[in-house]
Amino acid sequence: MKLPKNLLRSLTIWCVLFWSANSYALQINYTMDLEWRGFTDTSSVQERFNRDVSVGFETEFRTSFNDGNTTLTFTPFGRWDSRDPERRHYDIRELNLIHAAGDWEFQGGISKVFWGVAESNHLVDVINQTDYLENIDGEDKLGQKMIQVSRSFEQSTLSAFILPGFREREYRSSDDPLALPFKVIEEAQYESDDGNSHIDYAIRYSGYYASIDYGVSFFSGTSREPDFIPGDTPGEFVAYYPQMDQFSVDIQVTDDAWLWKLEAIRRKYSQRSFNAVVAGLEYSIYGMADGLFDLGLIAEYHYDDRGDPAAVTFQNDLFLGMRFGFNDAESSEILAGAFYDFDDQSSAIRIEANRRLTNNAKISIEAQLFTNVDIGNITYGLRHSDYILLSLQYFF
Repeated sequence: MKLPKNLLRSLTIWCVLFWSANSYALQINYTMDLEWRGFTDTSSVQERFNRDVSVGFETEFRTSFNDGNTTLTFTPFGRWDSRDPERRHYDIRELNLIHAAGDWEFQGGISKVFWGVAESNHLVDVINQTDYLENIDGEDKLGQKMIQVSRSFEQSTLSAFILPGFREREYRSSDDPLALPFKVIEEAQYESDDGNSHIDYAIRYSGYYASIDYGVSFFSGTSREPDFIPGDTPGEFVAYYPQMDQFSVDIQVTDDAWLWKLEAIRRKYSQRSFNAVVAGLEYSIYGMADGLFDLGLIAEYHYDDRGDPAAVTFQNDLFLGMRFGFNDAESSEILAGAFYDFDDQSSAIRIEANRRLTNNAKISIEAQLFTNVDIGNITYGLRHSDYILLSLQYFF
């Protein structure tokens, strides 16, 4: 989103919410995080990006009325970065009105919707655009305009989505170590004549049966993942957003200490189609070291029948990980995992850890290491971009 116009809009909504607090109970939650990122391979990192500091701020305003059946939520987010001007960005994560009437629920506005069960990649999650300015792991999402209607049954829910308006991906400055290895021209191209005004739609049926959680989804509209086509200037590329239809299934089976997970998609474009799967398991061992921590062992296999490691991140890859959940008052947790590409033997290691300092503060550490990257792998441009991220979050 462009800063001035939407910042003014958000400030207006913020004032209206505070004004309405005289009549309705208004809950306000603030989250501020201070990040420090250091790049460990200084031999190829420009001096100004040896280290990086940024500050993020998110506020959630929530109020309900109509005997609690109607809820209004507004969640603006912004970040200021000391090095990369592209990361000085702003977004409305949520601005929606939700009304419940018996087995029906109606939602309109800007929202975030998550689909999926896998740990290392979310194939079926296609509603919201990925916010790569925040992190390269793909977990952060931009708000999406939508109208959602849901009908609940005893053990399942049927939801329909109308998605007006499209959010393009935004990219870091070209000299940022985590940037794409080429320059992307700001003017994107679309297969649809409606451009970023194309109206997408989706439908999802989800629920549970015994120990099985399931979801079956269909999405039709503008692909959130762009193709890159050469621009007029050598070394420059244009983001091209094709139209697509995607059918997906996600299943999680709980069997005592075992979790069995599956995400599978079939995606069809006008000129091509492909299938992709991520399947795996997680086994939990409780009360290790005399109850000091619980250990989760994770294994997930990724397959994509396009089979091109230069264009697809996970086409024949294995993820192995360990999750340490410490049984302490600070809710300490460590997740460590490694990716291995069977085709070109590329590998990467990722570590995430967090610990609550007080009731209102949490510290997190993240490390990403590209230990062995083949020249033909899509992550080759990140081979010298190992980093350590330290984050301090404060809630009030």
